[in-house]
Amino acid sequence: MPPIVPSLPPHLVQLGFDYVLAVATGDDGTAVRLAPEVEQLQGLLPAIAELMVFPVTALSDDTEPCADSFVLDEVGVIYLMAISQWPTHAPATAAPGIARTIAHFVGQLLADAPTYFAPALRALRDEQVARACAVVENVVPLHR
Repeated sequence: MPPIVPSLPPHLVQLGFDYVLAVATGDDGTAVRLAPEVEQLQGLLPAIAELMVFPVTALSDDTEPCADSFVLDEVGVIYLMAISQWPTHAPATAAPGIARTIAHFVGQLLADAPTYFAPALRALRDEQVARACAVVENVVPLHR
């Protein structure tokens, strides 16, 4: 499955993660403020999910492939396909539903414990914003 969005600019990475955090932590004021922009960018939350899912589920070049690794890779692809189709089939619930699903994924697979999803999401946000900034810094000078 090709990337949904090859790379996101830093402000969209920040926006996507901030929305996910707001919805998942019950910060309704922030979620409502960010929702209109997030909902206009239907591919944003699937792209945020992709930033987290592929590194965890994709086949690794570091280890010998086995049946379990192929299953995990396919589960990641199916998860991302379902998330990317959500806005088309249920637009009214897509953004908050995807945000909660991302937070659940982080809580179950990436955080030290499911209840520590918010610190894990903040750390992922900071890491991904830094990566997006690095891409911009490396690409922009080529276009001058």
